[in-house]
Amino acid sequence: MQKRPKMPFPRPLSGLVQESLVGFGLAERLREAEIWRIWPDVVGGALASRAHPVRIINGTLTVAVSSAPWMQELRFMTALMKEKLNSRLGAEVVSEIVLKAGRVKIQTSEVPETIAAPRQLTPHQLSLIEAQSSTIKDPETRQAFIELMRTSLEQQS
Repeated sequence: MQKRPKMPFPRPLSGLVQESLVGFGLAERLREAEIWRIWPDVVGGALASRAHPVRIINGTLTVAVSSAPWMQELRFMTALMKEKLNSRLGAEVVSEIVLKAGRVKIQTSEVPETIAAPRQLTPHQLSLIEAQSSTIKDPETRQAFIELMRTSLEQQS
């Protein structure tokens, strides 16, 4: 009769779980999922509020971008973003970044809670608006022009 092999010393559970993840291919998927967590740190808050990762398939990261001007800006930064992401992930997880127009949810913490009250216009500014708008003959256009000028001057700091 054959002897049973000697049992190895107990191994830590974390090691067994890690081996299992590698065996099923889940370790790579977990590393890919890490992209969503580190995205704001890697690209910065301003960029993260206008672009976010949507999916990653075979190393191609698809990023939704809120507008065409931001998409144009990001086209020049894809190589740098890819480099930073892979550096933070510790492996070449992202091989390509594809930008797509899409909706980007703004984080509530990034939205200003209060809007500054408009400042009062000086008599000189009011007379300037009156003088500029007096030459407009159509009353509806004149009123729209006055409101535009008032808002513009009130928002200047």
